Amino acid sequence: MENEQKQFHKSRRGKLLNILDEDSLVIVLGSTNVARSYDDAYKFKQNKNFYYFTGFNQPNAALILAPGGFEVHDGAKNKIVKTKEALFVQKADPLKETWFGRRLGYEKVSKELGITIGLENSRLGDVIADILSKDTINKIYVSMYDLNKLSGEIKDQLKDFMRSWITLSTNVQLLDLNYLVAKMRMVKNQFEIDQIRYASTITASGFYNTIQQVKPGMHEYQVQAMLEYYYKELGSQDTAFETIVAGGNNTCILHYNTNREKLKNGDLVLIDSGAEYNYYNGDLTRTIPVSGKFTKEQKEVYQIVLDAQYAVIKKIKPGVKLTDLKKYSVEQLKKGMMKLGLLKKGYDATKYTLHGVGHHIGLDTHDAVANKKISRADFDTLLVGNIITVEPGIYFPESAKEIPAKYRRIGVRIEDDVLVTKGGREVLSDALPKEIEDIEFLMME
Repeated sequence: MENEQKQFHKSRRGKLLNILDEDSLVIVLGSTNVARSYDDAYKFKQNKNFYYFTGFNQPNAALILAPGGFEVHDGAKNKIVKTKEALFVQKADPLKETWFGRRLGYEKVSKELGITIGLENSRLGDVIADILSKDTINKIYVSMYDLNKLSGEIKDQLKDFMRSWITLSTNVQLLDLNYLVAKMRMVKNQFEIDQIRYASTITASGFYNTIQQVKPGMHEYQVQAMLEYYYKELGSQDTAFETIVAGGNNTCILHYNTNREKLKNGDLVLIDSGAEYNYYNGDLTRTIPVSGKFTKEQKEVYQIVLDAQYAVIKKIKPGVKLTDLKKYSVEQLKKGMMKLGLLKKGYDATKYTLHGVGHHIGLDTHDAVANKKISRADFDTLLVGNIITVEPGIYFPESAKEIPAKYRRIGVRIEDDVLVTKGGREVLSDALPKEIEDIEFLMME
């Protein structure tokens, strides 16, 4: 696994180097610690693009890539070498490591990460200045967003570089890196598929174990606590996003995550959550009856959503467009609502469906690619190796006075993770029940 991961990140650097012109320089910035309060920090989370190219999970680091190569003094070998890649990391410091955890140190970069050269991050500014002084670079790629919010040691090292932009911009093309990386991240290779498959499996297992324990009188946060316990028990390092446990009318709030209310007999509870594994994410939703039994109206709405989800999944294959899947999903949901007499002909169904049918998933839950074609970048057409969610929903809040009262307070969303394959699709979370009778059986005492 360790060698496989090292090879994966090496392959990403190699692919980017092959895409770029010889006169290009890439600067990929890692994350730094973010203050949470007076003397505490939030749990460290690495910049996802930086992790994609390095697999390195420590703060205050930066990666430089240059297809044409550059010369630098390699401290580990004590000589000048030419390289296409260098990783800048914090200096090993036994005292600070006693307080804040181990640092890799530049000496171990090559062996541990497979990156040709490791350097102290205090050298970053000087190395960039030296590369640019040679007048061989005509394009500099960096994430403008990451540069804008940069803080800490790396920001100090890049001060001169950023001050020089006014003169650099007339001589060198300053280009945003995210566009290129988004196209790379859209298609997952086998290593990434395996990570997401396991993240989805952890998520499904957590849901399965949690659903069995849901009872009237529990609080939403108790359901969240159980679910996230099962994730961690199976090796998940974090949640993919803030877990949504929404009971009753809260089912109609798409990104509700307050999770403080009591679950009531007769209501539904919508659970939308994902486990993170090695920075890759699962993302599933199930809507279940708090009592363990759906009411007649809940069954009717639930079946519409489930039928729409099955229909959309069946259409997934290479060449299909995400925007077409969204239109098709709304059409299926609209037909179901009209059949129940809840919609009049010509009425805008999107008032109750609210969102798209899915999104790419990977290092980010909503992965760093668009869900449609933008200019010449086609993020819309599905390719082998894409992994998307399929999550149709119908939401009838208490305020929907045009809907019969017995259907209000019903919000239903059903979501699974789907891999696009040569033959069509594979539902990575298929082991998690979603048929009405299966959910009710799972919730039996």
